[in-house]
Amino acid sequence: MWLKILEGQKILVSSVFVIMGITSVSSAQTVPESFVTPSGNIQCIVVGENNNALRCDIGSGLNPIPPQPYPNYCKYDWGGGFLLSEYGKPEILCISDSFEANYKLAYNSTWQKGGFICISQRTGLTCTNTSGDGFFLSREGWKILSGDR
Repeated sequence: MWLKILEGQKILVSSVFVIMGITSVSSAQTVPESFVTPSGNIQCIVVGENNNALRCDIGSGLNPIPPQPYPNYCKYDWGGGFLLSEYGKPEILCISDSFEANYKLAYNSTWQKGGFICISQRTGLTCTNTSGDGFFLSREGWKILSGDR
């Protein structure tokens, strides 16, 4: 269950991940703008004029692929991942481009940049924003996460 995390609580949450055996990128290190999961199937990058959005592509596509809001809504590739703003729910990608992430985010590791936190596990990738909204992505399925719980 994902709950809204207040700014002052992020250090405590990171400590919990370390206790559970989940490591994170040290604050002394430069946090990369993008990353790829060990399988190479999911990659994410911070985008936007103010780096206020996180784009995560999944090579195998969303499974199951959700219907488009209306016919011909997306003229490009539909269902290739999510775009998560700093606040609010993620949006399904309609894209025609790609990017290459160089940093491999190991399983049982966290990545944190700006208001975004992503956790890489063998079961998939979970990313949330400042408001606690986010998504879970894996080859087998996906789920929208809400900070309103």
